[in-house]
Amino acid sequence: MSTIELRDVTLTYDDRPTLESLNLVVEDGEFLVLIGPSGSGKTTALRIVAGLLAPTAGQVLVGGRDVTDVPPADRDLAMVFQNYALYPNMTVRRNMEFALRLAKVDRAERDRRVTAAAEILGLTDLLDRRPKALSGGQRQRVAMGRAIVRQPRAFLMDEPLSNLDAKLRVRVRGEIARLQRSLGTTTLYVTHDQTEAMTMADRIAVLHDGRLQQLGTPDELFSHPANVFVATFIGSPPTNLVPGQLSEPTGTGSLALRVGDQTVEVPAAIRETLAAPTGAEVTIGVRPHDVQTEPPADPALIFDVEVDLIERLGTETLAHGAVPSGPPTSPETCRFTAALDPRTPVTSGGKLRLYAAVDRLHLFDAATGETLRRRALQAVA
Repeated sequence: MSTIELRDVTLTYDDRPTLESLNLVVEDGEFLVLIGPSGSGKTTALRIVAGLLAPTAGQVLVGGRDVTDVPPADRDLAMVFQNYALYPNMTVRRNMEFALRLAKVDRAERDRRVTAAAEILGLTDLLDRRPKALSGGQRQRVAMGRAIVRQPRAFLMDEPLSNLDAKLRVRVRGEIARLQRSLGTTTLYVTHDQTEAMTMADRIAVLHDGRLQQLGTPDELFSHPANVFVATFIGSPPTNLVPGQLSEPTGTGSLALRVGDQTVEVPAAIRETLAAPTGAEVTIGVRPHDVQTEPPADPALIFDVEVDLIERLGTETLAHGAVPSGPPTSPETCRFTAALDPRTPVTSGGKLRLYAAVDRLHLFDAATGETLRRRALQAVA
């Protein structure tokens, strides 16, 4: 078994926690991605698992064994770094077999493992070249090959694609995902790129300020964000945030959502999932792809956007602008982005009326930023 477990792992610098009480389990054979902005603690967590940093408190277990105080070389983990870390004076073959030489693996076994890894990674014709004669993508594959030949309990990958250009990054991330699936090796992968996380991961752990915000599948994080941070960090363009209030229309006994001068009834299916009292101030999350220019059959909020920027991307058009965020007499506005069909007639400086169905909205506590939908709360737990 090759599970990786972090139990209440904390790392403190100058009395300030860089990582705070992190609890996380990477299941055997799972591809789990740690994601978050710079300074969120994701690389710190990876280095603690690798043994390159010692936690201030907590435990690290690999395959059920406590390795918190075990040296990196004895943890049986293979790390792939951001900068490849290849030896420039060695050929591809020598780079890939270097760790095996240090481990005194016999030559026949070294050759067998290197040959097998080279075939998997398409490096067979490059084994006699040196790193300077390789492209960025080829160097990254050599770094992967060096990890594969060790046949470790798990792979640890620290932003391995960040040095590649955009087109190559797309190709190599697909190669890494396919490779991990075929090998079935437990993988803990760090990135700040949500596209990498969403397309590669079995599950994603979102970190912010050293704390775990949410752990779940890509679909769970996108469809049921646990808080405002996850809602705005996962998804591109980011989720729009608009202030509102839960209210009870006089004499109806139902629940409604009030935004500015409009009130719309909350469907019963959503009312049953809400963990908030009537009158609660809320932050409404509206994903740019969940708006439309025609009124839907279901209850919907209306947003009149003063468009000031248009991005025509071919497959879709992004319209950016401002919408009123207070009472009708208030000059307050908030930013709003809509992802539209590229054929939608829209001009900069014009007005755009948009509709967002209530059952597609995300509702958060205005004070804490936490979700008010119980289903999302269960996904976090």
